[in-house]
Amino acid sequence: MSCPECFRGTVHTRTQPTGGFQNLGGIRTYIAGGSDPTRSKSTIIYLPDAFSLRLVNNMILADKYAELTGCRVLIPDIVFNNGLNPDIFPYMEMTLTPIPKFSVRSIAQKVLATLYILPQVLPFVLFGHPKRVYPKLLQFTRAMRQEIPAGGKLGVSGFCWGGWGSTMLCTETTIDGGSERLIDAQFNGHPSYLNESADMIRRAIEEFRVPYSSAVAGDDWEFNAQVANNIEANIRERLSEGSGDGNEDYKYEFKVYKGCKHGFCVRAKEDEINMEGYNAALLQAVNWFNKYLN
Repeated sequence: MSCPECFRGTVHTRTQPTGGFQNLGGIRTYIAGGSDPTRSKSTIIYLPDAFSLRLVNNMILADKYAELTGCRVLIPDIVFNNGLNPDIFPYMEMTLTPIPKFSVRSIAQKVLATLYILPQVLPFVLFGHPKRVYPKLLQFTRAMRQEIPAGGKLGVSGFCWGGWGSTMLCTETTIDGGSERLIDAQFNGHPSYLNESADMIRRAIEEFRVPYSSAVAGDDWEFNAQVANNIEANIRERLSEGSGDGNEDYKYEFKVYKGCKHGFCVRAKEDEINMEGYNAALLQAVNWFNKYLN
């Protein structure tokens, strides 16, 4: 499920997106700037957080992926209601920050801030689960797979809201009833909705053998270090008792970023700890995709 931190963050304004929009597979899609077909024939589908393309951070990060991997990077506009408006950030901060000293004014500010964000956040919580748009996402992903030239591969990245979809896609084949896996490499950051879907992660790694990488916020209401460590330990135990294929046939990693909060891969506060985590997670994803897509 979504947690309060899913709706909290910072708008990054130090740079601007360099890509553009196009209709792909019937879906408005951001095509990141910086890709280089002479370096890579592969494509990465970027599944954003709850703010989707309304938050410039997602396009900026997609541009960085394209620039550093050469891959074509796509953000389909499929989040419920086109995503939340980032203008709720300061109101979420006001709502969630403890009051240092009681006063009628501070209580009133919290109440007003809550009344402002509820009409936006409540519908998303009720109707915004990624499973509601998953059939559309699967159709889009399979269509993009068909467009990849010979020698190219398909990766997927997912953040917060997008982490469920990026993982679910790893359990699919290129066509219904087929045998070829749809996804060749996956990366997610501070994923939501996965605590109750650990078996989906296991299937992605064990059954489909998708190289699976996750950047975990040390300070997270949901998918935190304990959850990630338990999942990884369970997978290692299962593989050690398996058919003898050997753990080297299964590629996965769960990296915990101590001190970082949920959202740090995309909406990081521009302080030292969270920006260090932001840049390290960017490098983690880029290295993963370069290794398994290029």
